[in-house]
Amino acid sequence: MIEAKENYGIDGKVICTLRDLEGNVVWEKEYHNIVTSAAKAGFAQLINAETSPTFTGIVNYGAVGTGTSTPATSDTQLQTEVGRKTVNGRSRAANVTTLEFYFDPTEANGNLKEFGAFIDGTASANTGTLFDRVSIDVVKTSLNSLTISLVITVS
Repeated sequence: MIEAKENYGIDGKVICTLRDLEGNVVWEKEYHNIVTSAAKAGFAQLINAETSPTFTGIVNYGAVGTGTSTPATSDTQLQTEVGRKTVNGRSRAANVTTLEFYFDPTEANGNLKEFGAFIDGTASANTGTLFDRVSIDVVKTSLNSLTISLVITVS
């Protein structure tokens, strides 16, 4: 008897788009992110019908920071969070979900080196379960807005 094997997982990428004050794209780059162990454990709890009052599985905040440590599956927060926003847009096509986070010209200015999305976060830094973390390299000033698109594929 031949057994059929499928690989299941969550994979993601982050697309950073910097725009000028008129909304023109100045710069765009794509990065591959990692999904944290804490997020994977939380989803396993949900599938197993375990009660976890602090884990709904809903990504509701994205944050940028200046930390330069290498992302690891064991991460639970960004190294140095400097700005946090709620999800600005959501869409899904089959097994691919895209979440967007928008930072206006007055927010999160500086040399941004990390991004992470949070499940069940609040407006306060370092809250919620870190879903993913990625190293980025974006120089944002008050002359730019930044949109970060998190594209999640469930396979």
